[in-house]
Amino acid sequence: MNHRIERVNAELQRVVADIIRNRVKNPNLTGMVSVVGVDTAKDLKTAKVIVSIYGSAEAVEKSFEALKNSAGFIRHELSTDLKDFRVMPQLTFVLDKSMEYSEKINTILEDIKQHDDH
Repeated sequence: MNHRIERVNAELQRVVADIIRNRVKNPNLTGMVSVVGVDTAKDLKTAKVIVSIYGSAEAVEKSFEALKNSAGFIRHELSTDLKDFRVMPQLTFVLDKSMEYSEKINTILEDIKQHDDH
């Protein structure tokens, strides 16, 4: 990945996180949202925003839907914050399930350890 795209990804990640935290006023956004990363296409027309949402399964689902529905608003806010971007990428939100996966693996490992201890 070239240096320019890395800088764009870092800047988008920082600003999108700020917009979600401070400006998105969707009542369905109940879980704690963390922007894990941004993956922008080389032509800068699209960007995948990878988010991790903490909360119950229902809160995660509702919050993720709320985020997807707020994509246009977030993109508009980005365009006002990042005036030096000629093209504002189309945003696609992707839910990062690595925390959920690691918890599942830890539970399995604990079960194996308890089984071996007996």
